[in-house]
Amino acid sequence: MTSKVLLLALVLVSCNFVRSSERPFFNAENDLLIAQFDSKPDPDDIHAQAALGSMLLHKDLRGVNYFVVAGATGIQEGAFIDSSKLLKLAFGNKWTNAHKDWNGAVARITKKVVYTLKKGGKVWVQEAGQSNITADWIAEVLKVIPEVLVKSNVIVVQHSKWNEDHTTASDLDYVKQKTNYFSIDDGNKAYGVEKGSRGPHQTPEYRAKDSKWIALAKTSPNKKARKLWTEADNVIARKFPNKFPHEWSYIRYDGVDYSDCVENWWIFNIGEVADNHAEFWNRYVTN
Repeated sequence: MTSKVLLLALVLVSCNFVRSSERPFFNAENDLLIAQFDSKPDPDDIHAQAALGSMLLHKDLRGVNYFVVAGATGIQEGAFIDSSKLLKLAFGNKWTNAHKDWNGAVARITKKVVYTLKKGGKVWVQEAGQSNITADWIAEVLKVIPEVLVKSNVIVVQHSKWNEDHTTASDLDYVKQKTNYFSIDDGNKAYGVEKGSRGPHQTPEYRAKDSKWIALAKTSPNKKARKLWTEADNVIARKFPNKFPHEWSYIRYDGVDYSDCVENWWIFNIGEVADNHAEFWNRYVTN
């Protein structure tokens, strides 16, 4: 079968059973996670990187194919927080730094996305940042992959209105038009608590103010997770030696905030086994 015939077959199949209003499900055998973190200017992305790294250590996510992006920024102000050592510890060589090399990052993402789509898989975007870079690599993918296939099989998941508000408006509109875009609740309140009108997809609260949680992570019997959280804490301490200045962040109080990872919780359909912070910590950080 030629590549053109294969692509046509994939388009027909995807059109038959995928509608943008339906909730798709991740298939570890075929699908790809693109985890995009802005890391600018708030440190919650650093905790989210450690949290995702901890999740990927667990049997729940065994075999998941992923690629991580740092510096997936939009139009916000502030300084980028470099966490290269943490990213290497958590993800090996499966990550790229868009802050350092935007065009190179777009090219690397595009290559992985095209390969996955040609093989019949879906691409899931954890939009733990803004959609500017997503718009750029979608434009490149569409040079190779039919628009209808991209619309059906590239699933962008965004939990944050702030992220949307700090994306270039034309880029956000483009991503929503060209992909299967899902807005989910923001991960800052408990599961089932009203959080605003982001749609029907509820999420857990993935943050906690008590300092005991970071202490538990840094002494965890899970040695690999312990290394990740120790480095995450070090990154933030170096960047903010007098503590993060904004009181709205639990990180200021030596708490934890990895609310971006409610996107992973939703993408991987993890459900009730980790639908609150304590369960997440027990399952992925100290297990």
